[in-house]
Amino acid sequence: MSGQEIPERSKQQSSMTRSPREPPCDLNENGLPLRPNQTICPHYNRFGLCKLGPTCRFDHSTKPPSSDSKQ
Repeated sequence: MSGQEIPERSKQQSSMTRSPREPPCDLNENGLPLRPNQTICPHYNRFGLCKLGPTCRFDHSTKPPSSDSKQ
């Protein structure tokens, strides 16, 4: 192996360290992140579901709208 080749393991490690990971946070009863200092997730707020799940960067601390409410 010459001095210019980069082992495959080093390539993988450097690519993993490029993107910063958010610190762990608490999850609500649906397994969605509670991020009190962030904006409420618009999709969760409107539909009661979040497309991104635990990786969503928005807050899910409010109760989603009830689907059984009658108007």
